[in-house]
Amino acid sequence: MHLSSKSVFIMLVSSLFTLSAMADSSHLEKVRRTLSVQLGVPAKNIQDTPVSNLYLVSIPPRLFYISGDGKYVLDGDMIDVATKTNVTEGLRGKARMQAINNMGEDAMIIFSPKNGKVKHTITVFTDIDCPYCQKLHHNIGKYNALGIRVRYLAYPRAGIPSSSYDKAESIWCANDRQKAMTLAFADNGQVATSRKCNNPVAAEFKLGNMIGVRGTPSLVLDNGQMVPGYVPPKRLAAILALESPK
Repeated sequence: MHLSSKSVFIMLVSSLFTLSAMADSSHLEKVRRTLSVQLGVPAKNIQDTPVSNLYLVSIPPRLFYISGDGKYVLDGDMIDVATKTNVTEGLRGKARMQAINNMGEDAMIIFSPKNGKVKHTITVFTDIDCPYCQKLHHNIGKYNALGIRVRYLAYPRAGIPSSSYDKAESIWCANDRQKAMTLAFADNGQVATSRKCNNPVAAEFKLGNMIGVRGTPSLVLDNGQMVPGYVPPKRLAAILALESPK
């Protein structure tokens, strides 16, 4: 079979691209193995980036960048100048959601739409002594009516130990957590602070600190984006609709 010089050229170029891709893949795997040992994280948590010799390390909910030799670490955002997009933020949102979901819904206090039609699920870091957390909970029925499912995690701003922590612990240890939380957020603030049990409050407070909660309420949308402060029901529904994938 006779091959034209053009055909031979195309075959050679294709072979070079294949070898280049194999070399790149081999180099990436070698770097991942090396960094995995250095950092003590699974190799799958180390990914390539558009920047030569710079790798993304994911330890949910934390993300950072590291050089291929492990000598330099960058903690911050990568911006794509051409598209003016924050490359890191979307990845950070996924890591944030992974860390929250790893808590498990058994550790949360959940208020769902009564008709079962859930459009969005948000996670709220809350403090029983926070006035705006109280305001948010007073509107829980309105959030649910808009198809917003609310998952509460505890974030006693005063820290551990504190009166706020004791109140959160009491609510998370109640037989009926929903009822206990609603009573605590009522205008007269009925909280039985004597309940003790094996509870997730301290772990949730630690998680909040890790993902950057600095005040309450702090809302985490279903795409992992964090929204600080109280957001009225209709406005939140509009934000969620805007952030949802089209």
